Amino acid sequence: MRPDNPEAMQKHTGLYSGGTALIVLGGPSGASWEALRDEVRPDVILIGNGVNSMVRDADYWMCAENMTTWTGTNRMAKADPVRSAELMEMFYREAGAKVKLISHRSWHLLKDTTNCISIRRTGFDFEDIPAGFSFRKYGEGFLSGGISKHPETWQRGVKVRYGTIAIHLLHLAGILGCTGVHTIGLDLCFKDGHRHHAYDYPAYQVDPFRTSEMFTDYKGLKTQWIWLETAEFLGKLQPLFVYDGIYWQDHSGGLLEMEGIAQ
Repeated sequence: MRPDNPEAMQKHTGLYSGGTALIVLGGPSGASWEALRDEVRPDVILIGNGVNSMVRDADYWMCAENMTTWTGTNRMAKADPVRSAELMEMFYREAGAKVKLISHRSWHLLKDTTNCISIRRTGFDFEDIPAGFSFRKYGEGFLSGGISKHPETWQRGVKVRYGTIAIHLLHLAGILGCTGVHTIGLDLCFKDGHRHHAYDYPAYQVDPFRTSEMFTDYKGLKTQWIWLETAEFLGKLQPLFVYDGIYWQDHSGGLLEMEGIAQ
């Protein structure tokens, strides 16, 4: 049996057929999400992770991470208990999302499973995406990128996938049947020191989880190798969006704008 709940996801397929989705992510530009909402007048609002500190009453909230990492006596939780507490507060925050999509690896942590669906994610390099993949289908799980090609950037020996929750939420918009998709908060760069989010946590700096080798400068932007790989992956995905009849426009003004992706 699958650990996620594809049957529950199937019930959401095509619910917003032909509609417009607004995906709000955590980058600094996400602070302007309300202005973009008023401009595009979306039929559905999708958010992930700590964005629930900024956006109340979203239609869908997703946490695709294994939050067990940050609980109890886990090694990473012990390495930074403050960070652990902040992330678990995010996980348990009640911000009024109508549907919550939760990693099957975190399902046992839920205190209340009302309106929650167990999900999983599957990671591929672009060349290995299965034939017949469609953003309109949940299939084997939400799309994620492959393992980073920069081993020096792995988090203290833990292999890291490129591709952020943005890709999962873009996939979700496709499953819901949306034709137009707008993203904000997908900056993929540092616009103010080590701040990558419109909210205060977590900082991206050399710490128990990140080494100096993870960071780099690119065309005048301060960024991370993993974000460069994410942007490259998103660029390669654009023909698949076209094939599925999805028009995607990003409003973040960061790395994607510099690379001419989703403009």
